[in-house]
Amino acid sequence: MKIAPAVGAMLLIGVSACSNPAGRSWAITYEVTDQGGGTLSEISYATSPDRYEHAVAQHKVDGPVGVPWKEEVVITAGQQAEVTATPTGSLRLTCRILLDGRKELASSTAPAAGKPVTCAKVTDS
Repeated sequence: MKIAPAVGAMLLIGVSACSNPAGRSWAITYEVTDQGGGTLSEISYATSPDRYEHAVAQHKVDGPVGVPWKEEVVITAGQQAEVTATPTGSLRLTCRILLDGRKELASSTAPAAGKPVTCAKVTDS
């Protein structure tokens, strides 16, 4: 009977070490498009490195990156999904954030040709 309390203590320590012990997270798809194709000079986006940690990390990709661009990531519940794209030349970019590849959570169009576009949305907890 002395073994059961030790096992319970180990489980409690393991759960308290995770900031998101249930692993609640969302499958997110980022999309960046333009009417005529083209390239991006830079793109950055948020992703959760581990579905059990309540955190996100920013990833940056230097161009040229072809348009349309798409990336599938996991975002921990309650964290911000975000993508920012900077065009090469005078493209007028549009971005979208999709949940499970279908439900649109956010969309935006750059304010002018040649300007960056950003989409952001805090995921449900």
